[in-house]
Amino acid sequence: MLLDAGAYVPTNRLDLTEVQPDFVVVSFYKMFGYPTGVGALLVRRSVLGKLHRPWFAGGTVNFASVQGQGHVLSQGEAAFEDGTLNYLAIPAIEIGLRHLESIGIEKTSERVRGLTGWVLEELLALWHSNGHAMVRIYGPTTTQARGGTITLNMYDPDGHLLDYRRVEELAGHEGISLRTGCFCNPGTGETAEGLTEEDMQAALAMSPDINLFSFTRLMRTRGHKSAGAIRVSLGLVSNFADVWRFVRFVEKFRDQTLLTIGEVSFDIESCRVIRDGS
Repeated sequence: MLLDAGAYVPTNRLDLTEVQPDFVVVSFYKMFGYPTGVGALLVRRSVLGKLHRPWFAGGTVNFASVQGQGHVLSQGEAAFEDGTLNYLAIPAIEIGLRHLESIGIEKTSERVRGLTGWVLEELLALWHSNGHAMVRIYGPTTTQARGGTITLNMYDPDGHLLDYRRVEELAGHEGISLRTGCFCNPGTGETAEGLTEEDMQAALAMSPDINLFSFTRLMRTRGHKSAGAIRVSLGLVSNFADVWRFVRFVEKFRDQTLLTIGEVSFDIESCRVIRDGS
């Protein structure tokens, strides 16, 4: 049993006496933002011996022979740690863990839960004047059974999906950092947006130079579908000013196909076509 706790442990205490998986994956980057690219795989010693590795790589063997055509793997977890660990970044992990402990994971959890709940309530209350919802939330719409990551899409007054790439770009103009796309999970994106096997076969039948722009254009001709979304991630350093600015940003799309930032006006529909390279 493998438990992916990457999104859970930054704001919650994981009790491995209550939940007892064989393997647990965590990301230190998600916990305190630095160092990037460093995580951990926790393994119960009772199952480590059940893993069989028929090959080896640098740093995973105690002995290897060409003429003998054999090798002896290192003992324990060292047999699975290819290459050299990022030893320059490892000290930062201890500092980050001490920082989280000094704040208190329970306090962090309650803070993120409060911010998340406020954002959800505000987004669900946004409607166009014609009665069409401005925002669709994926997953729970309350703080029950959810964390501080909110995945959503935005729609115009006619119910057409707004291009999440354009929303991200416009948010960047206001200093708001969003992540967009399928978040390395195309299956979930396809299911959430109702993409069918026929839709995906049509995409695979396109030219070999298919990219996100051409795929998005194709899906728009097949019912204004998309395999991507907008993600807001709240964590340790998030505060009310952050979430307030984001909600005020989303409000600007009410009843509008025209959004002005600074001295530049962007027509949402026209920008879609331009961005697609048409």
